[in-house]
Amino acid sequence: MIRKYLVTYLVIICLLPGCSFLDKMLEEEDTTVGLTAAQLYLEGKEFLNLEDFNNAIRYFEVLESRYPFGKYSTQAMLDLSYAYYASAQRDKAIIEINRFIRLYPNHPEVSYAYYLRALSNFDKDANVLTRFFGYDPSRYDVTALKESFNDFSLVVNRYPDSKYAEDSLNRLIYIRNQIARSELYIAEYYHKRAAHVAAIERVKFMLENYGGTPSTERGLLILIESYNSLNMRQLAFDAARVLKKNYPEYRVEEVDKIIIVSKIDANKDKSSSDSSSDDNSWYDIFNILD
Repeated sequence: MIRKYLVTYLVIICLLPGCSFLDKMLEEEDTTVGLTAAQLYLEGKEFLNLEDFNNAIRYFEVLESRYPFGKYSTQAMLDLSYAYYASAQRDKAIIEINRFIRLYPNHPEVSYAYYLRALSNFDKDANVLTRFFGYDPSRYDVTALKESFNDFSLVVNRYPDSKYAEDSLNRLIYIRNQIARSELYIAEYYHKRAAHVAAIERVKFMLENYGGTPSTERGLLILIESYNSLNMRQLAFDAARVLKKNYPEYRVEEVDKIIIVSKIDANKDKSSSDSSSDDNSWYDIFNILD
């Protein structure tokens, strides 16, 4: 019996080195061993050009860890940021970009870093499913959109001659409209629940910060209705005057101390589109509502 256990024990001891040997055989060879910074960068860049982002990330990360300083590691930070972004790892891309901006604020390609960070925030919550099902960013948290708006604004204002300025400006218009829609969506929520003060404050914030967007018209209508519900006739009239100034197709009437606005056919009543010469822009007039 003892001899049986002894044989088993000896067999196990003999097999252990074999297991270790098998593990070594199955281990994937590290192709980065012995490569210089230039070689690591070129390999990573080649994978990036082939859109093999996983391998590109691997090479750029090795380059940063082995050669943290130098022109190759600096450029690798930007390429690594893009590889993270392109592979839908937006949070990692933002972290890498922030590190680059902190270390090299005067780098010739810092405008690209801000632009890429703006794109990362812009697409942060988007994926194939959300796009397929008609994802509307205005219905959800717009914090990332606001951060993206700030970065695109920075590119446009600080680097107006860069090749990223035009696209940044176009995206700014879109984001501004989306944020305004988000504010309007919240105002509508309060309005439907008769929380008139909250609805008024939300609309005022939207008009003061994102006026002139497609959401302005509906926001002014909510403002008029809310002031009417609170028996604030003068404020309702002022809001209606702003509405008519910017949307001449509306008619403003007072019925039983309630301000009523209704759309008219501009072709039938062109005179309704004429505004008095002492009227101001919607923003200037809206200041009297404070």
